[in-house]
Amino acid sequence: MRFGNIPFAAFSLAAFMSGVSSAAADTFIEGFDAAPNQVGGWSYGIPVTYPTSGGNPGIYQRTQGLDSFAPQPRAAPGNVSVFTGNYRTANVSSVGIDLKTFAVDFSAADRPLTVMLMSDNGTPAITNDDWAAYKIGAALVPVPGDPWKPFDFDIPSQSTVLPTGWHMLLLGPNSPANPDWNYVITHVVQLKYFYGDPTNFFIFQNWTLGIDNPRITTTPPAAPGDVNGDGVVNVDDLLAVISAWGPCPAPPASCPADLDNSGAVSVDDLLLVINHWS
Repeated sequence: MRFGNIPFAAFSLAAFMSGVSSAAADTFIEGFDAAPNQVGGWSYGIPVTYPTSGGNPGIYQRTQGLDSFAPQPRAAPGNVSVFTGNYRTANVSSVGIDLKTFAVDFSAADRPLTVMLMSDNGTPAITNDDWAAYKIGAALVPVPGDPWKPFDFDIPSQSTVLPTGWHMLLLGPNSPANPDWNYVITHVVQLKYFYGDPTNFFIFQNWTLGIDNPRITTTPPAAPGDVNGDGVVNVDDLLAVISAWGPCPAPPASCPADLDNSGAVSVDDLLLVINHWS
């Protein structure tokens, strides 16, 4: 059997090699066991306590007497940590947090949780030019009586244009008229969540709330020859190329085995897999 001008026998050794374990995504979870010496400086913006039980599980951060129209759990602004900085270089793929509402004056119903990537526009001492990229999630914030509720958001850090579902929010009179996604994703000064749509109006209420397990996940970028995107190049990728041999169907997105974007899966793609074997 031949592929192009190269006999399949030339690949028999590689085809029977056992694959290397997949390179797993790396998730950092902020635990409160060492509170208040946490990495991200998480809070709702007022003093907090750290009950030793009742979290998700164990120790959690509790805020009581928060007078706010929309609670905003957030990492400390300007704090250099895993939650800030260049998300593109770090290849951030998701962020998340667990939340609980113990009490609220009136209601927390029907509010989606929004994730916000904050920019200080390069002027940390000036706040009237700040702005944010945000995405409104599908899941609603917890109401009193609900258990701890996890929230996770995909972060398309490798996108070079404003991703679908994301929006820009100007936070002061001197905010840039046309803020740039590429700037904020490479200069995140604060990770914040917002109870509701940040463009809506809400009444002030008194809240008692909990935070647990703030987290951020980075995913190794795809290696050349990594057809299935699992972080390694192995026999699975080799077999994927062989299975897809020939001209690619339309659209090109349906042809991941076409590693050189030639419009066809051929010996050149097979060689890319072999040459980047890991």
